[in-house]
Order: sequence, then C-alpha cells, then structure tokens
Amino acid sequence: MGLLFLGAMIGLYIAAGAYATLAADRSYDRLLFGSALSIMDTLSITQGRVEVDLPYASLDMLSAAPDDKVFYRVTGPAGETVTGYPDLPAPPERLVARARSSPEQPNFFDARYRGEPVRFVILARQIAQPGATGWVWTQVGQTKLARNALARRLVLSSLLPIAIVTLLALALVWLGIGRALRPLQAIGSEITAREPSDLRPIMASVPGEIAPVIDAMNGFMRRLEANIDGLRTFIADAAHQVRTPLAALLAQVEVAVDSRAEPDELRESLKAVQRNAEKLSRLANQLLSDATIRHRSDLHRFEDFDLLEVIRHAIRDAVPLSEDSDVRFSSSLKEAPFHGDALIIGEVVKNLIHNAFCHGSLGEAEVHISLERSENGYILQVSDRGPGIADAEKNRVFERFARGSSNCAGTGLGLAIVRQAVESHQGAVSLIDRPGGGLTVEILLPIAAS
Repeated sequence: MGLLFLGAMIGLYIAAGAYATLAADRSYDRLLFGSALSIMDTLSITQGRVEVDLPYASLDMLSAAPDDKVFYRVTGPAGETVTGYPDLPAPPERLVARARSSPEQPNFFDARYRGEPVRFVILARQIAQPGATGWVWTQVGQTKLARNALARRLVLSSLLPIAIVTLLALALVWLGIGRALRPLQAIGSEITAREPSDLRPIMASVPGEIAPVIDAMNGFMRRLEANIDGLRTFIADAAHQVRTPLAALLAQVEVAVDSRAEPDELRESLKAVQRNAEKLSRLANQLLSDATIRHRSDLHRFEDFDLLEVIRHAIRDAVPLSEDSDVRFSSSLKEAPFHGDALIIGEVVKNLIHNAFCHGSLGEAEVHISLERSENGYILQVSDRGPGIADAEKNRVFERFARGSSNCAGTGLGLAIVRQAVESHQGAVSLIDRPGGGLTVEILLPIAAS
C-alpha cells in the first residue's frame, strides 16, 4: 500500500507540474499576444513603405518579469526588417501557414536565441496599398525565467497538500489494516493456547473479509475431528473385538502345551486354535477393510475405470479358484465405464462374496453375481442360497458389529462396510429375499453422481 500511494503521489506531482507549466504559459502568452497586438496596431503605410511607431506600452506590459529579456521584430512584405532584431529565429512553416489562414489568431513557438530558451508569438496582417502589397509580420519573444519560476511556485504550492493527503491516507490504511488483522492475532493466540485435542470451532467475531478464512479453518477442523473420531472408533473396536479371540487362542494354546494332555485332547485344542486364528484373521481383515473404506471415502479421489474389470478382479481375489467354485458372474455388458474409487468398489464385492459364503451354506454354496445397466446407473446383485434375513433385522444388520440370526461366526462388519462404501458413491444398497430361498444384496451405483 505504501508503494501504491508513493506511485500515486509521483503521478500527482507530474500532473501538477504539467498543469503548472500550462497555466504559466497561458498567463505569459497573453502578455506576449497583447504586446504583439499593440505593435501591430501602430503599423502604417507611407509612400509604399511600412512604418511602425513602437509604443512604449507594448513592451511595458512585459516588465512584470524584470529578469526576462524581450525581443521583437517587424517584417515588411518583401521580407525586410522594418524594426527590431533582424536575426530572430524564423517561425516554423506550419505556423506561418496557420497565421495566413487565421490572421486574427496568435501562434506561439519555442526557440533558442542568444543561448537562452525564448517563447515567441507571431501575428500576420495582409496589406494592399499602392507600392506595398503582401504580408506584414510581427514577432515578439520573451525569455522563460519568469514563467518557469511561476510554474515552480505552483508545483511547490500543490506539492505540500499532496504530501499531507498521502501521509494521512497511509496512516489511515496502516491503522485500518492493523485493526482488520488484529482479530487474526487473537485467533492465533487462541489456537496456540488450545490443547491438541481441542478442535472446537472458532467463534470469535471477525470482519467480513476474514470470515471465509475462519469458515475454512472451522471446516478443516470438523473434518479433522471426524477423522480422529473414526480413528478412535477403529482403535476401540479393534481392542474390543480382538481381545476375545486372543484370550480364547491363548487358553487353547495353554491346553495344547500341557504335557499331560492326551493326543485326542491335544488335537481338539489345536483345532480350536486354528478356528480362533481363522476368526482373528477374518476380524483383522474386516477391520482393515473398514478403516480403508472410511479413509478413502473421506478423500473422495475418484477416477475413471471399467466396473466389469474391477468386479472380475475382486472375484479372483476373494475366490482364487473361482473356475472350480460355485461363484458365477454374469453380465450382458461388454464394458461398464464408471467414475469412482475402484479400490472401494472392489472391497464391496469381496465383502459380499465372503458374507454369501459365510451365511449361505445350507447344502449348496451357490453365489451368483450380476451387473446390469439401469436408467440411472448400474445395478450390482450378489445372491446366495442361505437362510436369508428376516424383515425385522434387515435394517439392523447394516450397523457395525451387528450379526444376523445365522450360525456363521462373522464379525458383523461386512454389510456396514458395504453401505458406507456405496453411500460414498451416492448409491443405495437394499436386501431382497431371493426366490427359491436365499438373499440378494442389490446395489445401485448412479452414473450421474459419480
């Protein structure tokens, strides 16, 4: 702001200098014109000769500038000098032409004479007398000491108000900016004094120009608090869910290492260890999948990919020997372009396959996966031949660690992960009873929202 006002001050100074020069020239040009006009009025023609009775008043009016020198010249029709200084600088041709077209108008020009800058005026009068026909020229000049001094006085007289106004404006800007930024200092002190876990919104009153910054900071702290809460929930869930299978695992290991245990008892203990280890492995995988979905849902880093290819890849990961298994995938689509998070969609498919295997094993573990195009997007269905889910439980099973009525020792995270992943793509998930027995999980992935 200081540089801006300094530049404005320099610009005003230059403008004031130009105006002062113009004002001084106009003032002294009027005196020059009056002097030349009074000389021109004394011209007379006597026996074909131009005569001038130089009046004292014609040059006396220029005496207001005592330090300046005055030069004059009257030229006859033949170009002869009637009176004055014969070596005065000739006026430019364009001024001569203008004077002949408008004799009543003065024409001014600057030139150097005897080593000094001089301001000249020329007047022309056409005569037509016996023996004397043509143009008579009057040229009067004055050095520029007085007019330059007047221009300097005008500039200096205007410079003081310009400087005062500039300094006042700078002071006001300094105070205004300081007052506007003072709330930021208070906010900085408030945030510095807070505990690391204190992510409450900043409620300080700030000017309207700073309000968007505070809103952005509050929004960032809300997102950070949500991430921290998610991390706390993950840690609490992990600690709670892992503790039980670990305790059982340790108990079975203690029985197995007991040297007094019979071989049959030892075999049963090892089977129990295996079951608890598998349960713990599934739980760890589900917890990590849940954490991944939460994290990537917050990032919302979507890219273009082929939904068909992602589903096939997820099936291969969930069921490595899918060719020999009861997992079947069908689709009438040759390609399914989609904009979203491929990793999240892949986790959805894997969790649904695991749930179908876990809850759908009643004599036949048939799992059917299909993908079709709808009016608004894609419809993904994963169907099994299990006992299904009662209508009263269909909403509850989407909660974290909520298990259905089946005998499968699941973690209760699968459908919760699926719902969060689908909602991050603005989709919807529903549970439908499968004709002939079983359950169908139907997912709508809208294309417009992606």
